[in-house]
Amino acid sequence: MDNFFSDEHGKLHEDNLFYPFASQQDWQVASWLLRSRLSMAAIDSFLSLDLIKELPLSFRTARELRLRAELLPSGPRWHSQAIRPQHPTKRSIMLFYRDPIECVQSLLSHPFFESHIEFIPRKVWSTAAQLSHVYNEWLMGEHAWNLQKELPEGGTLLGIVLSSDKTNISVMSGNCMAHPLLLSLANIATDICSKGSLHGHLLLALLPVPSFIHKKSHICSLLSDWLFHRCLDLILTPLKIAATIGVMMNDPHGNLRYCYMPLVGYIADTPEQSLLACTSPRTSSMSTATYKEFGDDKRHDPRTTEHTLNAISALCSRADPDDLPGFLKVAKSFGLNGVHEPFWRDWPLSDPAQFLKVELLHHFFRMSWDHDIQWCITVVGDDEIDFRFNLLQMPVSYRSFADGISKLKQVTGRDHHSIQRYILCIVAGVAPPHFIAAIRALLDFHYLAQMPVFDEQALAKLNAALAAFHADKHAILAAGGHSEHFRIPKLKLMQHVAPSIHTSGAPMQWSADVTKHAHVTEVKNPARAGNNQNYYAQIACHLDRSDKCFRFDLATNIASSHDPHPDNGGDPTDEDHEPDDEKSHNLLYHSPIRKIVDYFKIADALANGISHNAPHPAHTFASSTTAIHLATKPHRRMTVDEAVTLFDLPDLLSAIRDCFDRCANGIDHDISGRRRASSNYSLPSNKIQIWMKVRVQVRNYHNSEMVEPAQTMNVAPPSQEHPRGLYDCAVFSPGAESDWPSQGLNGHMIAQLRLVFRMLGTDQFLTYVQRFHVIPPAGHTTDATSSGLHVLKRAMRSNGEQIGDVHPLSHIHSPVHLIPRFGKTANPRLTTHTSHEFSTEFWLNRYWNKHIYYCLSLRA
Repeated sequence: MDNFFSDEHGKLHEDNLFYPFASQQDWQVASWLLRSRLSMAAIDSFLSLDLIKELPLSFRTARELRLRAELLPSGPRWHSQAIRPQHPTKRSIMLFYRDPIECVQSLLSHPFFESHIEFIPRKVWSTAAQLSHVYNEWLMGEHAWNLQKELPEGGTLLGIVLSSDKTNISVMSGNCMAHPLLLSLANIATDICSKGSLHGHLLLALLPVPSFIHKKSHICSLLSDWLFHRCLDLILTPLKIAATIGVMMNDPHGNLRYCYMPLVGYIADTPEQSLLACTSPRTSSMSTATYKEFGDDKRHDPRTTEHTLNAISALCSRADPDDLPGFLKVAKSFGLNGVHEPFWRDWPLSDPAQFLKVELLHHFFRMSWDHDIQWCITVVGDDEIDFRFNLLQMPVSYRSFADGISKLKQVTGRDHHSIQRYILCIVAGVAPPHFIAAIRALLDFHYLAQMPVFDEQALAKLNAALAAFHADKHAILAAGGHSEHFRIPKLKLMQHVAPSIHTSGAPMQWSADVTKHAHVTEVKNPARAGNNQNYYAQIACHLDRSDKCFRFDLATNIASSHDPHPDNGGDPTDEDHEPDDEKSHNLLYHSPIRKIVDYFKIADALANGISHNAPHPAHTFASSTTAIHLATKPHRRMTVDEAVTLFDLPDLLSAIRDCFDRCANGIDHDISGRRRASSNYSLPSNKIQIWMKVRVQVRNYHNSEMVEPAQTMNVAPPSQEHPRGLYDCAVFSPGAESDWPSQGLNGHMIAQLRLVFRMLGTDQFLTYVQRFHVIPPAGHTTDATSSGLHVLKRAMRSNGEQIGDVHPLSHIHSPVHLIPRFGKTANPRLTTHTSHEFSTEFWLNRYWNKHIYYCLSLRA
């Protein structure tokens, strides 16, 4: 804001806040046009419309609009520089970049990040006895603590995080690639950086993707690698200087800090990590291990700066870098890729052993698809595994695989994750037990590594899961799932997850999910808004214009909110109202965001009578663990006898009587099928309202202040689309309150919802449920023990009827997902619609989502 009123147009802004535009309405039209993907000809056509000509706009052509936009306050400016390598290329090379110091200052001064940036490393313990260290953010790890000790007294540590990855920007044809370099700060809270819509990563540079002219492709690759490091060296020199002598910067509160900027994180996929570490593909980028050691269970020494630079020095003493073929040949014998001047060689306090991280998207989800899933397909067989996936009944909003998975093409990271949810239940019972145990161990490792916070106990579970895989991995070879060795680079990287958590915090903060999103908003969309010529130049111009619009919007919004004389006719009592920063941020950036509805807050407001127009009884209510929401209008209204016929529940009436009797006498609700109430028990009514969908929301396992997205549960009777109905399952407790999930399933039941209703004349929502017998994995069958999954069997009466009871709906504590226990071969007569209703045994799928996994695995 200070810059807004102190620049060359500051005086004009005092008279007209929206200068160089005539008014707020004038700016709104200009902003929309500038952010649109309309060409200048289309904008001219729009402005020539008679209706638009009647508007009092300060511009009448696209050119005038662009010229006025150039007067808007600017952020970090784009620069270009011609790069002239020693060897010829097919096209001239231009490097587009921004000053990294200006980009860091832009992040630091962002008003919406003000309460989400920290500067002081800290150690956190789970108890007062300081026996178990807690790891979450980077500043809670040992690396930040040790770096702070290296700084002069009063120095502020700013952890630089970079990310780069090639991405395609041409559509259908053209084969044009971009290589964006993104910058962020490890000091910014993970939950902010992990939201792409909050723009916690800035595009720092567009690295060239050269085409060298040489008859040997491996020489062209070597020259490209040299150019990559040369460009990074040029771009990042200001940060190296800041890491050496420090630089004065303004923090979000306007205070001056003397900042040092080491590189603490570089988010990249496996090939790019090898390029950054200067290692060959047959050598680990993070350790001294070679490809023959990729499959062992030994944790090798880290590949430090000193180790790599010594190897490069020895290489240069034995071969001349100007002799490209000879130099590359000798480099391979050292396990190097031939880069002899890595960009990080003179960056103080920066070490590849520290800034290269295990990345979830490529090293977990992609590895799972490339290896774990392919092993399962090979062992189980294409047709069988595809048929089993086809039989699954997926909960609402979850990816289904009606055609199976063996023939999937262009599989995304979301698909990788979705398949992980079900694969163990699919192969359990058909694959050999030790094979199942090995797959289970990898899944456990991947799920545990995605926790947002760790203590020593969690790290012990993580290491135990990896050790369990190595103990059973021979079964994968024995079953024919893999070749004769495990020389998989990503498998060796798993050895570095636990040490990385100690030094740098949870791996979730280094995920490429957000950087992939940034590729779309910062590179692909701007590229496609141009004319498919000179992509990099047009991307830079588009981003510069968009950034100016955002900054102008931000400044004018803040200035307007502090205006003591609002002219919008608002209530003067609203002056002290604090705006929603995140909402304002998203409106200014015009980025779509999925807002999570907090039903706990809604339920609390209804319970306290804040909403006077809400229906009675409240259709949103909550316990300490779960919030439940029902539509205001029921889907059906009918008598109990009609519901008995429609939902095929012959004992519904007696179950309702029993439920009311238990509630009246304060007796806990079990699902035994035994009836306490007599047949003469008087009910308030014979008519009920029925809901076929229920939304259930739970609190975040690791942070009870946060909520998970609500899950829609189906309770639908037979129909043409679902001939056997559609019924979901949940965890229930005998009483409304319970210790879930602190003790796992102990003291709880799993039941299938068959009817959700409210009897007229009452205020309580009820559900008819049918119970399952829950059998722990230990001591059961071999496949259950090896998979670690609970087996569920339908509770049946002696006459073959399922045991059911009516429970208060508020006794639900979490949705769960069941998968039929298919055995050695799935019954070919089953279909997607009948697989659940015709099955009597199920797997309790604890890998369905991370919340239920942590509830069942960490507390079991």
